Amino acid sequence: MKSRNNKNSGFTERLLHLISEPKFIKFENILREPNFFKIVGRTHYERWHSCFLGWILDPSGSHLLLDYPLRRFLLLLLDNRCLTGKNKNENILNLLPTVEFKDVEVFPNENFSRETSITGVGRFDIFISGKLHGMDNKVKGFNSIIELKIDSLPDKRQSIKYADWLFQNHPDDVNLLIYLTPILNGSSKSTVGDKRWYCLDYQLLNDKFFLPLIENPNLNEKVKPFIIQYIKNLKIRYRGIKMAITEEEKKIALSLYERYSDVFDSIYDALVAEGAIDYSTTDLKDTGGRASGRLAVKINKRVFANETVRLLLKDILEYIVDEKLIYKLPLPWGPSNKRYVLSNEPEAKHPNGREFFYPIKYKEFTIETHYARERALKVISDLCKKLEIDFEIIDT
Repeated sequence: MKSRNNKNSGFTERLLHLISEPKFIKFENILREPNFFKIVGRTHYERWHSCFLGWILDPSGSHLLLDYPLRRFLLLLLDNRCLTGKNKNENILNLLPTVEFKDVEVFPNENFSRETSITGVGRFDIFISGKLHGMDNKVKGFNSIIELKIDSLPDKRQSIKYADWLFQNHPDDVNLLIYLTPILNGSSKSTVGDKRWYCLDYQLLNDKFFLPLIENPNLNEKVKPFIIQYIKNLKIRYRGIKMAITEEEKKIALSLYERYSDVFDSIYDALVAEGAIDYSTTDLKDTGGRASGRLAVKINKRVFANETVRLLLKDILEYIVDEKLIYKLPLPWGPSNKRYVLSNEPEAKHPNGREFFYPIKYKEFTIETHYARERALKVISDLCKKLEIDFEIIDT
């Protein structure tokens, strides 16, 4: 009789062993857990996320944790996974254990759900104001703008406009700009377009903020299920983006992979060969090599350069649309019959019916941007070949 763990067994037999593993079944159940945000169709609706976080950060909130969540949140800015903002108020973070927050107001909150709106500037996802006691034996004003993005890109003009407004209107206060986004680039400037912002992702928010909150003995037990539901919501994949992975998921996945790496690798290789998938969400992040620098290409004697695949493809889409080159293509178009790159459909979908994982839309056209860098360069090359225009990769 063959051993259950014998990697020389046939693929079908090994696959059957995998799907009958109790840990695999548990993993499936974790991913299928019911979630309130999913039930009401708001898993990745940014407005709901900002309202929820505003409630948590409000010292007057019904969570009964007072200013503990606010302090805990600001501590994230000292974590090495956070991209550091460059401004004159960095010392406040080192003084967090000793300063006292007074008269803190957070908008939106559980009693007032409207965002703070400034004429000519915009609406802040979350705006916090208050007083700090104990800084150099003085009382100082404190303000923070928190912006959240989930399935849309940070807007450089918005980032600069918000930062300028905050520092120009509160020059003597302690001001902090904080951006939450699923994908971080190498710096604050390359992530949101302005170096004054602190940038963090939802994985850090999950690991170092929400998990400690639910362990706090002072947490109102009646609201604890709300926070647990939100944590579960962060692990729901949306358009190729999984905002956070739980420790339980990691442990089970690693355990299964150790025993069935041959099965997982075979499945992955087969799917890539068929064009059903290209890369995982983690490949969207800058991790080294070419990914750590700027991407630059020359198309029709024009240079396109940017920090990320997504922004580069956005620039190229705008160019081929504005120059009317896109009308040469039979849309939707892709280099294979497995995945499309460009679409003019109202809801861009791949041939298998799945929505584009990480789309960007310009006018009535949509481009898929869910590619690792090397793969993206191949896609751009194929596109230029189809359009019969020159293409060249520029080393940076």
